[in-house]
Amino acid sequence: TLATLETLLTATEKPIALNYSRMGIGGVRLGMSVEAAKRKLGKPQRDETKPAGPAIGGKIRTLTYQGLTVAAWEGKVYSMSTTNPKFTTIDGVKVGDSKQKVIKTYGFGSQSVEGNVTRLTYSNDQKASNLMFELRGSRVQKIICGTQLN
Repeated sequence: TLATLETLLTATEKPIALNYSRMGIGGVRLGMSVEAAKRKLGKPQRDETKPAGPAIGGKIRTLTYQGLTVAAWEGKVYSMSTTNPKFTTIDGVKVGDSKQKVIKTYGFGSQSVEGNVTRLTYSNDQKASNLMFELRGSRVQKIICGTQLN
């Protein structure tokens, strides 16, 4: 039941670390080469390269698909997000799935609520990466996966 879930969520002190190899969307994983990602996903609607900015340096390349964005820094994927149910996480969770399915698949993540949006975040501190599910009500509306660049 939901009451039990809420109790468990409150009782969980430290969310479990998520294995880096499970961080990805649409068959594309963090750290994968941008070329491999493009082979996996096909021709993007947009393919743009811009300087990353003075703090980080290098170049950021962004591939845009229908409801999916993949960003690469120096040729390696570091960020992706989707609102399209066609693109699932490595473990098969997709936009439209229930909060229960996310928890059943990944365990309890850290939870934050902002207005009517709930975020469940699963992190890998060694790789400064996380997989985040944005939920509206009890349904996933957006999945974001990324690594910090700095």
